[in-house]
Formats: sequence, structure tokens, C-alpha cells
Amino acid sequence: MEKTHAPDLRRRIPLSEWPEINRALWDAALRPADLLDDGGSRARHALSSNQKVVKGYGKWLAWLAQRDLLDAISWPGSRITPERVRAYLETLCQEVSTGTLINLLEDLYAVARVMDPDRNWSWIWPLVSKIRARHVPARRKQDRLVSATNLFDLGLDLMRRALAASTALERAVTYRDGLMIGILSTRPLRLRNLVGLELGRTFVWRGDRWWIDIPREETKTKEAIEMPLPDELTSATETYLKDHRPFLCRRRGRWTAPIANALWVSQDGSALGDRSTYQQLVARTRAGFGRPVNPHLFRDCVATSIAIDDPDHVRIAARLLGHRSLATTERYYNQARSIDAVRRHQELGHRHP
Repeated sequence: MEKTHAPDLRRRIPLSEWPEINRALWDAALRPADLLDDGGSRARHALSSNQKVVKGYGKWLAWLAQRDLLDAISWPGSRITPERVRAYLETLCQEVSTGTLINLLEDLYAVARVMDPDRNWSWIWPLVSKIRARHVPARRKQDRLVSATNLFDLGLDLMRRALAASTALERAVTYRDGLMIGILSTRPLRLRNLVGLELGRTFVWRGDRWWIDIPREETKTKEAIEMPLPDELTSATETYLKDHRPFLCRRRGRWTAPIANALWVSQDGSALGDRSTYQQLVARTRAGFGRPVNPHLFRDCVATSIAIDDPDHVRIAARLLGHRSLATTERYYNQARSIDAVRRHQELGHRHP
């Protein structure tokens, strides 16, 4: 009979601590392609996608370890059984959302195919379908949306407020966050691409304006991103680069690290990371609107705003968001129609009490 323990649901086993055979199989799956070989099964997946799968599988391994089921000599695929997966889900379902459960199952399926590709793993999908059937988002996305215009105005307001800040550090950080919000509200990059902008490489001066120029190898959809910043942000960018970024580059704090050409610099004098950027944007938007807008939600806000304000040009959103398929963008159009219908209904209610 399998042992049970009080689980630590936050625990994940990092890749460096996976059993040796697991690490070897995963490394083989990441082997890049060459002229004569297609490479490993995960070689063509985006880095962010592989990192997500590694974290999800690490949670599964931690669950096994807490029950003394993670012996180093077992073949990885043999550890994944319907009974254990159901017990895993039962352990987690009281603590995490159904959306998280779905993600963890999808991660487990992805790694199972790497660890034992000849085994039939289709039995996992009915479990996903059952969870998806009762999935209720913790909070409806459309209730959290903010118009792109309001996001842009918040960015401008933060840059104006930075001028009156009491310290140079507060001025630099506030201005940086305002510019970041201004850029995201008009050029809604994914967080990894926003944080990874580099002067002279992916953030360049061309002609009479700044351009975002990200090669396809560095985007999730493998589509290059090439678009100019709005004219309204040209002088703001110049101010950041002339005054605030150099100040931040001179800072020395606990987390100081080489900056190189990173566009965004932290208050510790290092390149701003994903987590810090996420936290800053959430904090700024919560303070500005009374509810947080995370970096990915910026993309929904911009696409939905285009669909509401300029529905005849909804295809613009596909280009801004880097969607390979217009069908993905059309979901925002349908969402926008629903939001607009609710708005019109409320307006009629106010007119006819």
C-alpha cells in the first residue's frame, strides 16, 4: 500500500535534481536539429514552453518523492499510472484552481511522451476534459480589462509624476515604469520579449524613431517582431535613456549584476528580470485602476480595445500581438462584442429607469 504524507504543494524538484535517467531523456529531447537530423522531440518548442513543462513535471516528481515513490532506478514512464495521477489530482484540487490542474496535466503529458514515447498516454486527456468541463475561472478576464487608452494615459501620468518625486531613485523607477506601460499599451509584447529588449540589437534607432526588432528565433510564435514605437513615446524614450537609465546603471545593491545593453534596469543596478517586471506592472496598475493588470493581460486589453474602437481593422491586433492565425485574434473580436453589448445594455438601463 502506498504511503501518504502531508504534502507540500508548493514544492517542485528542479531539473538539476531529477533522477539521472529523467535528465538524460529530457536533454536528448532538447537536442537541436541539424542538416541530417530533425533533433529532439522538444527542440522546436519555445524556451518558455519547455521551462513551463519542466516546472510542471518537477511538481509531479515532488509529489512522488513525498510518497517514497521516486526511486532512481524505475523507468520514468512506469511511474505515471492512472491511479497515481488521479491521487495526484485529488491532492491538488483542494489547493489550486482547475486551470492550474489542467496546466499540470498537460505538462505531465508532454514529459510522459518524452520519457516513454512508445507508450499510449491518451488516457490522460479524458482527465483533462473532465476538469475542463467544470473549470470556472477564478475571476472573469473581461472584468479585469482596461482600455488601451487608459493604460497609455497611466504610463504618461507616471512619467509626469516622476518629475515631482522626492528622490532621484524614485524619479528613475517611476519614469521607467511609466515608459514601460506606455510601450506595452501600444506594442503589447510578451513579458519575455519586453524584458529582453537590448539597445542596439532588439531596440534600435532607425530613421527618426525607435524600433522594436526581435528575430523570430526569440519569439513564441517564431514570427519576427518589427514595429516602431509611437511618435508620442520618442521624447519619453530619449529622456529615459539620457537621464534615468544611466542613473540606474550606476546603482549598486544586493542584486547588482552585469547590465550589458539591457534596456530596462533595476534599482539594484542590474538588468530588470521577469519577476520584478511583473510585480512592478501589477503594482502600478493596481494603484492606478484599483485592480491589477498583469503583463499578459495588456495583450488582451489592446486587442479588445482595437476590436471595440476600430472593428473594421481588427487584423491590426494580429500583427501587434504576433499571432500566426487570425482565428486567435478573432476571439478578442467576439469578446469585444460581448463587452460592448453589456455596455450598451447598461446605458439603456440608465436612460430608462
